[in-house]
Amino acid sequence: MSSRLKKFVPVTIGVALVILLSVVSPLLYAQAAIPREDTVYVIGCQWGPPTTWNMFSPTQTWGTNHFLYIPLFVYDGMHDVWLPMIAERYEWVSPEVLRVYIRPEARWSDGKPITAYDVEYTYETTKKLKYGPGVGCWDYVEYIKAVSDKVVEAKIRVPPKNYFSFLSCVLGFVPMPKHVIEPLYKKLGDKLKEWKNDDPAKQVVSGPYKLHHYTENEIVYVRLDDWWGKSIFGLPKPKYLAHVIYKDNPSANTAFEKGDADWAGTFIPSVWQLFPKGVGTWYSKKPYYVGWGVNFLYLNFNSTVFKKAEELGVGAALRKAIAYAIPYKDMLEKAYFGYGVQASASFVADIFPAYKKWVDYDLCAKYVGSSDCRFHTDLEMAKKILDEAGIVDRDGDGVRELPDGTPLKGLTISVPYGWTDWMMMCEMIASNLKKIGIDVRTYFPDYSVWWNNVINGKYDMVIGWDANPGFDHPWNTYRFVLDPRLSPPAGNWENYKNWKISKLIDEIASTIDPAKRMEFYREIQEFIYKDLPAIPLFYGAHWYAYNTKYWVGWPNEKNPWWFPAAPWSGSPGNSFIVLFGIAKKGEKPKVPDWLKPIDEGGLLIPTSKIWEDLAKVSKPTATPSPTTPTTPKTTPKVTVTAPGRTVTVTKTVERTVTKSVEVTKTVASTVTVEKTVPTTVVRTETNWGVVAAVAIVLLIVGIAIGYAIKRR
Repeated sequence: MSSRLKKFVPVTIGVALVILLSVVSPLLYAQAAIPREDTVYVIGCQWGPPTTWNMFSPTQTWGTNHFLYIPLFVYDGMHDVWLPMIAERYEWVSPEVLRVYIRPEARWSDGKPITAYDVEYTYETTKKLKYGPGVGCWDYVEYIKAVSDKVVEAKIRVPPKNYFSFLSCVLGFVPMPKHVIEPLYKKLGDKLKEWKNDDPAKQVVSGPYKLHHYTENEIVYVRLDDWWGKSIFGLPKPKYLAHVIYKDNPSANTAFEKGDADWAGTFIPSVWQLFPKGVGTWYSKKPYYVGWGVNFLYLNFNSTVFKKAEELGVGAALRKAIAYAIPYKDMLEKAYFGYGVQASASFVADIFPAYKKWVDYDLCAKYVGSSDCRFHTDLEMAKKILDEAGIVDRDGDGVRELPDGTPLKGLTISVPYGWTDWMMMCEMIASNLKKIGIDVRTYFPDYSVWWNNVINGKYDMVIGWDANPGFDHPWNTYRFVLDPRLSPPAGNWENYKNWKISKLIDEIASTIDPAKRMEFYREIQEFIYKDLPAIPLFYGAHWYAYNTKYWVGWPNEKNPWWFPAAPWSGSPGNSFIVLFGIAKKGEKPKVPDWLKPIDEGGLLIPTSKIWEDLAKVSKPTATPSPTTPTTPKTTPKVTVTAPGRTVTVTKTVERTVTKSVEVTKTVASTVTVEKTVPTTVVRTETNWGVVAAVAIVLLIVGIAIGYAIKRR
C-alpha cells in the first residue's frame, strides 16, 4: 500500500467515524418517535421543564402521583364513591381503628410485592422529612402500621377525632417502595427530597405507567403491559401518555384545536366553537364545564373601612349590600364565557346531588329571599340595606359614609395580573359598587405580590378560592372559610372570628350520625346568612376537554361513567381512570364493569357505606370503663399547598375529652401472598433512522477506500 493510501485511509475512516457518531449518537440517546395513534397527548399540566418524579419532593413533575404512583383507594368527587385500587377492602375494627387489606396481586413494577410495610415506611419517612405522602396526617392519625404483609392498620387520634381527615389520610394514602426508599434515605437523609427518580431503567412504580423519556419540552410515559392490576382492571388503552410543554396557554390550545393534543386541562376561550372539529366538554351546552370549588369575594375584616363598620355594628349590612350589588350573571357570561354557575349562599356545592342534601333551603329563603339560595343582583335592595343601616351619603359627593362619618372610598378589589377573566370581574364589581355609593378601584399586582398581600392581610377585597369538594364537603369549605383557628393562606382569609362556628366544625368532624351532622350544618348556615363573612360568587370551572380525532369514549354528561377529570386533577389517581374507558378512533369503547357500584357487581364503594360500617362498630357492646375527664391541649396543623408555596399554620385549641370505650373486634384472616420471580425481558426494536444513517456513512467509507485503491 502506498504511503499516500496509508495516510488517506485512516483519515477517511476517522472522518467517517466522526460523521457516524454525529449522526448516530443523538439518535441513540433520543427516543424513537412514538406512534401517534397509540398516544394520548395532554396539555395544561406542565408549564416548565420536568424536575423530579419523587413523591417526597415539594415539586413533582406532572404524572408522578397521577399515573406512576397510585393510592390505596381512588376517590370520585362527582359521584362520592371510592374505588379500591392497591387496596382490596377496608374494615372498621373499632370506632377508632381502621384496617386496609392490600390486594394479593399488587406488586411494584420490579416484581416485588406491594406490602403493608411499604405503607408504614412511606408514612414514617414523610414524618421525618415533613413532606411526602400523608404529610400533616399525624395531627389526625395516631399511627399507621403494618400488622402483616398485606394488612395496614390505622388509628384515629383522639382528640380531635376528626373522621374526615382520618379517612382522607388513610384511604387516599399513596405508598412508595420501601426496598427502594429505605437505602436511599440511609444514604441521603433529608436530601432524599432532592432525589430525582428520573432514570426509566431504575424507576419502580405501582401504577400502570412509568417514565419512557423526557426532555425540557416533553414528557412521555409508557404503559406497563405486565402491570399487576391487569387481571383485575385490565390495562389503560393508550400505550403512551405524553405532554408537550408549551410556552403559554394560546400555544397549547392551538395544538389541541389541531388535534395534536387529546386531553386538555386549560382555559379555552369560546370552547363551543371547537365542537365541530371534534372537541368536547362535559356539557354540550352552557356551562360546558363542571363547576367545582367555590370562588369567593373575601372582604377583609381587618381592613380600615370594614373593621370600622364591624365596630359600629353595620358590618353585616355592608357585606349584604355588596352581595346584592354584584352582577353575577353578567360576570359569568361576559368575563367567564358562560363557563360557571353562581354559587349557593350556603357555601355548599349544591350542583352535585351528593352535597345538595346538606342545604336547608327554607332557612336560606328566610334570610336571602330566594328559593334557589342565591343572591340575585338588585341595586335597589342594596341601597335600601345601606340606608336602613345608616350608611348614607351625608355630603352629597356620591360616596356613602358609615354612621360615624367614615367614607366608603379608597377601597380596592384585587386579583393577580394576567388572570384576565377575574380582572374583568373585578372591574364589573367595582362599577356596580360605585352605583350604590361605594368607591372602589381595581388593583392587579403580580401574583407573588398579590399572594403576599393575602397572606399578610393587606387587602380590602380579593377574589379567591376555597377547599374543593370532597367526601367531607361542605365541612371542608366551612372549615376553610370560617374556622377562626386558621389564618391565610390555610384558611379564614377574611379574618372572621366566630368561636361558636369552630365548635360546630369540630362536632361535625367527630359525629357519625347524619341527622346530627345536618343539625350542625344548619346552625352554621344560619350564621352565614346573618353575618355573610364572605360572599360566594361562582363555582370555578374544572377545565376538562377532549378531542376525538384519535381517541373516543371520553366521559361526559351523556356518558357519565367517570368523573370529568382534568389531566392535572389533584386527587391522587382519579385522572388515570379515564384512560381505561376510552378507545382508538374506529374502535368501540367499553366502560369497565368494575366502574359500577358494589350493589351492581362493580367495585365502587359509596362514602355512605363507609359511614354505615363505622356506625355498626360504634354501637356499645360492652360495659364502659370510666375514665377521668381531662381537658388537654392539642395543636392541630393545617398544611395547604397554594400556588407557589406550602404553608403550615399552627393553632392551639382547647378540647374536652368525655368518657369513652373502645370496642375491640378480633379478626382472623388468611392472606395469600403472591411470590413473583422477576424476569428480565430484552426487547429489540429496529430504529430505521439509525440503520439508514449507518448505511449512508458506510457507503461513504466504501467509496473513499475504493477511490484510494483506484488511485493507487
